[in-house]
Amino acid sequence: MMRRWWRAVAAALALGVTGAPAPGSAQDSAEVARARQVLEYYQACERARRFAPCWPLLSKRVQEEWVKQGRGTPGEYAAAKGFAEPHYSDFRVLQIRRSPSRVVFVVEATGGGEKAPNRERVEYALRREGGQWRMDGLRVGQSETAP
Repeated sequence: MMRRWWRAVAAALALGVTGAPAPGSAQDSAEVARARQVLEYYQACERARRFAPCWPLLSKRVQEEWVKQGRGTPGEYAAAKGFAEPHYSDFRVLQIRRSPSRVVFVVEATGGGEKAPNRERVEYALRREGGQWRMDGLRVGQSETAP
């Protein structure tokens, strides 16, 4: 009888230790939620095809890439993105990969209209920069591009 009681106590302790979240995981989840919020703002720009409001969401590295291309203002960036990007209307997160300074959202993006919708795998990379999450990379299928 005493052995059963100790087994029950040991099982309860094991569940308590393994079932509780790790001390850092709550912060990790909060950080992923903050990164996802930035992703959702960026996707709103994609839906509306109005990219000027998303200029501040870009990492310094990405902004510098746009400057090198001669499109270093929010208006120039918006004009270039508006013409080049596919039009997505719906996004579904399939996978999240994370490290301490980077989160990559693997997304199924749907576009092309109601009659002939097409789905593409899109990866959005966000980097932690100055305490904020910023868009830092974009991959559509096998093609990598600047957000």
